[in-house]
Amino acid sequence: MIIYNLILYLISPYLISRVLIEAIRRKSGISFIRQRLGLFSKKLFKEPIWIHASSVGETKVAISLYKSLSKKFPEETFLITTNTSSSRSIIPTNKNLEHAYLPLDWLFTTRRFINLINPRICILIETELWPNLISICKNNNISIIIANARLSKRTTESPSFIKRVYKKVLLDIDLILCKSNRDKEKYIQLGYLDKNIKVIGNLKYADTNNTIYNNENIVNRKYVLALSTHPDEERQIITEWMRINEKKVLLVIMPRHPERLGDILSDIPLDMLSISIRSKNEPIKKSTQIYIADTYGEANLFLEHCEFVYLGGSLVDHGGQNFMEAASYGKTIIVGPYMYNFIEETEEFLKNNAMIMVKSSPTLKHVFERLIKSKQRRELFGANAKKILLSKKDIINDYCKEIQSLL
Repeated sequence: MIIYNLILYLISPYLISRVLIEAIRRKSGISFIRQRLGLFSKKLFKEPIWIHASSVGETKVAISLYKSLSKKFPEETFLITTNTSSSRSIIPTNKNLEHAYLPLDWLFTTRRFINLINPRICILIETELWPNLISICKNNNISIIIANARLSKRTTESPSFIKRVYKKVLLDIDLILCKSNRDKEKYIQLGYLDKNIKVIGNLKYADTNNTIYNNENIVNRKYVLALSTHPDEERQIITEWMRINEKKVLLVIMPRHPERLGDILSDIPLDMLSISIRSKNEPIKKSTQIYIADTYGEANLFLEHCEFVYLGGSLVDHGGQNFMEAASYGKTIIVGPYMYNFIEETEEFLKNNAMIMVKSSPTLKHVFERLIKSKQRRELFGANAKKILLSKKDIINDYCKEIQSLL
């Protein structure tokens, strides 16, 4: 831990610059900068049930967990901390729920933050292994749970001295609730004790209980959705899309990070395409071929009325994105070969004809054309996806029972 903290303080100028750049890029505001640096001007709930999530996907899980726990503990207060302003934008406003940005994991900053809130319990979502945060909670007798636990490729392939830090930190965690058997084995290999780890299932299935239907169709055209796309994916998808003969169907692209709009536009042949951009309030015309929905928190608006959906982060080496929300709308889901963040879930969906996987982008043209022509095929894959989700509906309650045992 001494080496970890020494390295952390040595790279402090870099970390601070990252916070400032992030604030400027995403227009996060002064509160984002202050809180990420540990400077809190507002009072926060004392002794809350504390849930920490990093980005948007993990925050959706945190919100589902909060909603279920608040029903079981209506008198308790809750705090959700995040690392990004995009995550903050989707957190609901409720009288028993507060939000704060998690300070950087500097020793004294983190200790001051934990003393400020004095949480009843600390629930970390997925892969948030912050050494100082965990050790300070342990020293203050605050129970720590990792929910929907998984280990990223970056963590498992870390240098040996980083793995030693993780191993020491893991011993301070009271309970790890994994989303899959593969993730359980990874934690044990990293050094966690087998007796305090359980496989409950993927909490991201719980998001499906909050699916909102009957949204207005803001596109008013037949369209296909490319959701949560990453760098270079837009170019690959558009290249194959322009080879399709069906010109009446619109392609809607919703990038994972909307602030990448400039990079997306510079990567595609604008002189050959008719494009409309949502953030600029540009209308969708009959001649529009591509609609870029560069906004946050509107995925459900576009999911409900699309013909089918391609899920990003899978044609490039990112590991895939959460496809549960698309499945909850009964949509055919297409992914690329890089789905290692969701191995067991992907295998189950593929085995039950609830998903289509392409090996490379040139295959997309054929898959797109077949699905556009066959409503029956679209409905079959969508119905199978929804059936799998219904079989997982009790996962959120299983997590709540485990958390309740430590409360």
